[in-house]
Amino acid sequence: MINNRSHMISYFEDLLYKNHDRQQKEYKNATNQLKTYIVEGHLSNTNSTKHDHVVEHLKELDIDKEIYNYKVSETEDENLIRLTFRTGDLFVDAMNPRFWVIHTAIKAEHSDLFHIKLLQENNMDHVWLPIPFLKGLKKFGETYGLGISFTEFLNRDERDNRLFEKQDTFNLDIRRLYVNEMLSLFDHSELKIVAGINKVSILNYSEDENEDYIIDDITYAGKITGRGTSFGKHHLLTQNILSYYEKIINEIETKYVFEFDLENSQLKGIPIQINLHRKNVNIQKLVEVLFSGKKPFLLWGIPDWRSDSFCYVSAVDLHVGNYGHQIDFEITPKSIRVILPKDSCGNSIARLITNLHQSIDATSSIKGENDDELFTII
Repeated sequence: MINNRSHMISYFEDLLYKNHDRQQKEYKNATNQLKTYIVEGHLSNTNSTKHDHVVEHLKELDIDKEIYNYKVSETEDENLIRLTFRTGDLFVDAMNPRFWVIHTAIKAEHSDLFHIKLLQENNMDHVWLPIPFLKGLKKFGETYGLGISFTEFLNRDERDNRLFEKQDTFNLDIRRLYVNEMLSLFDHSELKIVAGINKVSILNYSEDENEDYIIDDITYAGKITGRGTSFGKHHLLTQNILSYYEKIINEIETKYVFEFDLENSQLKGIPIQINLHRKNVNIQKLVEVLFSGKKPFLLWGIPDWRSDSFCYVSAVDLHVGNYGHQIDFEITPKSIRVILPKDSCGNSIARLITNLHQSIDATSSIKGENDDELFTII
């Protein structure tokens, strides 16, 4: 029985070694790989830091218990909660009251489905990692692979919607020896507009007598899949990702929000500028896609067209983290300007730029104060 954090670490270390040995001896990849998910939980403002509220929230999820048949139980470590399924255990580390880290080795089809069901709750979201953030993860190891995909939104027509619903227009998986070469090819090609990096693989290898290593696949949705022999290295990368991400989100929510300073009778705040580099953007289609209220953008608003090339939209982010606050957008074929009100959720900005990268313009850049890229970590 795994009842504390130490037991959990030992369990996953052992799992990784067994999977590694099987791959080395039998040339078979394990079906029970280590998987970690980073999610954002917006519980009650006054109770979100309390351990018992996290436990109750997990117990009350609107998930078919007949299918999942899981049990929620506390462990000896505060803020580490175990969910026991028929196929194994899943651990929710809620030490950070806002961003939870979920570890498991149950089959991906089960853990991914649980993850999806969890995110269907109105007060849950996952982290959103834009391309500069994913590229910057090379500071924690060697870039071992890349996943590239793109789902075309601007040039889709009714025939595409009927025949290829929800399918990627472009999809590549690149490993080790060809990563830098492929990135260079894209950088010098018009295809860079649709080269939406959706995953990076980072190798962290210790050149000592133990030769511990981990290869982590990190998706833009905050899922991290580990293969190797070191849970410690996997956990360290996870914590680094969360630390950098939370710092950026907090910066957005403090430095870039707008509020009226009563003492000085001044409006304070910094607009967020997103530059689009794609040529011949159909601004009418862009506005329609962004503000339909549908996934993945989850923004809803009524366009106010000031000219054929300029649209103003006062929109609501349907993600509960914004608590109904309106966000103002100024859209042209070359840029999106965002005016974020006080007490808004910075995850809204992360979701916006990440999905622009995956479906509108993979080269779009998001600028803040001093024209700095907001989501760069190197």
